[in-house]
Amino acid sequence: MKNILITGVAGFIGSNLAQKLMADGHTVTGIDNFITGTQENIKKLAKNKKFRFIKADISDLDKATVQKLIHDK
Repeated sequence: MKNILITGVAGFIGSNLAQKLMADGHTVTGIDNFITGTQENIKKLAKNKKFRFIKADISDLDKATVQKLIHDK
C-alpha cells in the first residue's frame, strides 16, 4: 500500500477521497489550512490510525516523501 498526501483534505472532495483511500488500505497524510475546508470534515478521519493531519499551507512545507500527490483545487 502507498502513503498518499492530499492537500485540501478538510474540503468535501479531499475528505471523501481520504476516506476511500484508507478503506482501500492506504495511509493518508492530509494537509489543509482551513481557508475553505472545515474541521468537521476531518473528524471521522482523525479517528483512523492510517490518517495523519498537518495544519499548514502546502506552499510553506518542506518537501515530503510521498508516492502520490493529489491536489484538490
